[in-house]
Amino acid sequence: MKLLYIDCFSGISGDMMVGALIDAGASVEHIEQELKKLNVSGYKIETKRVMKEGISSVKFDVILDEDSHDHEQSHNHSHEHYHGGHEHGEDHSHGHHHDHNHSHGPGDEHHHHDHHHHSCYADIVKLIDESNLAPGVKKRSKEIFAPIAQSEAKIHNMSIEDVHFHEVGAVDSIVDIVATAIALEQLEVEKIVTSHVPLGSGKIRISHGIYPVPAPATLDIMKNVPIAPTDLKFEVTTPTGAGIVVSQTDSFGTMPAMKVTSIGYGAGTKNIPGRPNVLRVMLGESIDDDEANSNFETITVLECQLDDMTGEAFGFVMDRLIEAGALDVYFTPVFMKKNRPGTLITVLASTEKAEILEDVLLRETNTLGVRKSRWDRSILERNIVTVNTKYGPIKLKQAIKKGKVIREVPEFEDVKEAALQHHVSFQDVYESALRARN
Repeated sequence: MKLLYIDCFSGISGDMMVGALIDAGASVEHIEQELKKLNVSGYKIETKRVMKEGISSVKFDVILDEDSHDHEQSHNHSHEHYHGGHEHGEDHSHGHHHDHNHSHGPGDEHHHHDHHHHSCYADIVKLIDESNLAPGVKKRSKEIFAPIAQSEAKIHNMSIEDVHFHEVGAVDSIVDIVATAIALEQLEVEKIVTSHVPLGSGKIRISHGIYPVPAPATLDIMKNVPIAPTDLKFEVTTPTGAGIVVSQTDSFGTMPAMKVTSIGYGAGTKNIPGRPNVLRVMLGESIDDDEANSNFETITVLECQLDDMTGEAFGFVMDRLIEAGALDVYFTPVFMKKNRPGTLITVLASTEKAEILEDVLLRETNTLGVRKSRWDRSILERNIVTVNTKYGPIKLKQAIKKGKVIREVPEFEDVKEAALQHHVSFQDVYESALRARN
């Protein structure tokens, strides 16, 4: 399986992603040729090799034509990929007024005049759909735009149809996003794993005033995604970078077992003393070993321990956790302070369900806090087949590795129901189901 690992040790933005993919083997000429299928003009692409604290990397820029550039500047718009280059490290209180990646409704008094074309989310989707781009490129491009639009709509309390993008809707950022999709398709990437993502800290100045970093849109997009701490006092992950991460990543964590065939470095704009301001990607083939297979996922483990709940209450909590989407729940006897016997509740949760399950623990138990940690786990492929037995149809759960069934287990509820219906033992039905496969 063609695997891409994204190492965001200095954050991620649209231009950094394109530069890294080009450095890893994507063709600039191919990207330019495919972009011509998009009905967008008034720009040219520039790529060059730069040094970032000793690392040779590719800097990708979208250069607007003079008229387009003047138009952008007259509306106080900076290019989103300069944000991706971490120009927010500047102190904006001394005259640097960069407009951030914000959206507004049609009646916003600051932007009621004519702004850049393709700024409405619906217009961007239509632009992509009506192009002659490959289906895979269209799909990835719209996937990247979607979480950005959803977060902007939520933050500004408007419908997604009314969202107008100023930076993300501008030519340079449309090109960044679609170029990313083109490069991923050209490199035939089938699966993406991403490191935990730093967002930055500090403050930025935008048209609405001074805002905290991470910016509201970026933080909302990155909900339920592993975020890495950072001491950098400026924006290191942009809304476009966040959109790429959440829409294209299959799992988060450390680098998986893989055979690396190419490595790419995409440069940001800002120079950070003592730290290379680059995004690193590693392209290759996923590999199996004796204890793992090619399927990986990141899960959240929630834990709390209690010494003041009844057994009935624990049973109720387990039911509520399973109903809320827990992957697994188990109780472990423990000794707590003052040698009190207690119970450790452990919940395995998908990244998306972690917040919901944490809330269940806080509401339905007497705990005063919940511990959280992120684990990477390798999983077997799963399949369900139905076999016919003399007790009726019984489902079998199959565990598959490298395309081969290595284990089959009859479904408990099916076996239980058949045993009760036919007045036979559970084991009789269980073994009958297994024999039916031979």
